Formats: sequence, structure tokens, C-alpha cells
Amino acid sequence: MINKALIIALFFISASTLSQEGENISIESFIYNTELLSNTEQGEIIPQFNVAFNEKIKFYIFEKFGNYIESVENIIWQSYQTKTNQILKYHFINYIVRVKIKSTNENNEFRYLELIQYPSTDRIETFYIWNPQKRDFELNKKETERLRYLPDLKDLLIQDQKERPSIDEILNEYKDIIKGIRNNLIYFNQSKQYDLKSINKSISDFVLGNYSNIDFIMNISFDSYYTFIGSYDKYHYYTFIVQMKLENYKFPFFIEVFYNAKTKRVNSDFEWDNNKKDFYRPIKSN
Repeated sequence: MINKALIIALFFISASTLSQEGENISIESFIYNTELLSNTEQGEIIPQFNVAFNEKIKFYIFEKFGNYIESVENIIWQSYQTKTNQILKYHFINYIVRVKIKSTNENNEFRYLELIQYPSTDRIETFYIWNPQKRDFELNKKETERLRYLPDLKDLLIQDQKERPSIDEILNEYKDIIKGIRNNLIYFNQSKQYDLKSINKSISDFVLGNYSNIDFIMNISFDSYYTFIGSYDKYHYYTFIVQMKLENYKFPFFIEVFYNAKTKRVNSDFEWDNNKKDFYRPIKSN
């Protein structure tokens, strides 16, 4: 289970893991990188092709895994992802790289490795390490543990859904957020002044309809906006922190809720623990 103290700790772990080298990234940078992506008539993403950067990826792989691989066979663009809130902004591109590993037999053996590129600096990194016993790549322990605490976006009806936003819809959402920026802070009530009442009502209806021990909702605060544009999926969503007064308790409680910006659906994976008298997010098993 996960409590409020652990939520705070995990936020800073996530921030340090996916930081942008201390760079103050603007939403305009997110817009620029999103506009670089184009669609085919079938809705497939056509990313920008950069020969020089492909060579940089090859150099990185040989420098890190040169003892185990013979050649880099293919570099496949996977997705562009962003996160925006008042404290933290980051974006990164995922690649899958097909490599031929060194082998003592005559058979060609191929493995797949996931890489991340940070567009603002072109820095590359991977959370995978080589396992000599399995003769394959695997996630390092720190990243494996971090992923256990992340929400399941498929269960939350955000990922892998039939209704997917267009790139233009995501661009328009960025532009709305920019309208609410004052002194580098995002004021969600200004950026979404026409939709705020409807969003807050949807969140209130969901919370009051799904958690029976609530006396009243004290506050609904914007937390973050996320985007995912990939070769196999597209989605964008907001997270909000809901502060609540519970029956028979004097102090407030908090849960995180998710708002699918395409379908306008509200959801949450937080549950009530009657023994610990607190809300929690179930942790995924290894």
C-alpha cells in the first residue's frame, strides 16, 4: 500500500529520474516537438528522421554494451511523452533498438533495448542493464521498483482506448495551459475558465459517488498534465488532488484523480484502508 508520505517521496524520485538536467523547459518547447510529428492517412505517426542522432545512439550503445553486442541493426521511434505541472516539466522520446549480440555459435541472435532521449539536450540514457545469465537486457532494480508505484493507465481508461485524441487536440490543450501561466506558474482556473465548472463537477460527482465515507469535498487542485503520442497509442490526461473532509475525522484526507482530456471521464485508483484509516494506491506485484 502507499500512503501520503510515500506519495511525496515517489514524486521526488520521479522528478530526479526523469529530470531535464536542471533546464527550465517551456510548454512552447513541448508544442514545437509535438508539431514535428505528422500523421499518415491511416493515423500512423511519422517522426522526424535524424541521421546524426542515430549515429549518436549507436555510439552510446557500443560505449555502454560494447562487450556484449556485435552490431546495431535498427533504431525505431516509439513515443514522445511530456509532463507539465507548477514544479516539474519534462519531456522525452522513447526508442527501441534492435541489436545483434555476440555469439559463439553460428546463429544470429537479436535483442531489443529501450532508450530515452531528452530533446532539450539530446542526452541519452537507458534503464536497462545486461544480464549475462539470461543473455538479454533487463530493467535495473531502481526502475523496476519505481514502475510498481505508477498508476495503471489502462485500468483508469486512459491508455489503449478506442477514443484517442488527435495531435491538434493535444496542441490546443497546451495552448490553453499557456493562457493560464503567470510568473512561470500555471493557474489552471485561468487556463480552463470555460471548462473548470464542468471539470470540477465531474470530479465531485465521481468522488462522492465512489467513496462512501466522505462528509464533503474541501478543495480540488490541479496537479499535472500528461501527454503520450506514440506509434501505437495517443492519449492525454490531467491529474488533480482532491482534499476531503471525512465523517468522524477532524483532519483532511487526499486522493489523486485522473481526468481523461479526450473522453472527459474521471477515474481514480485510490482505495480506502479501514485498518490504517487512510486512502492508498495498491502497489503492483513484481
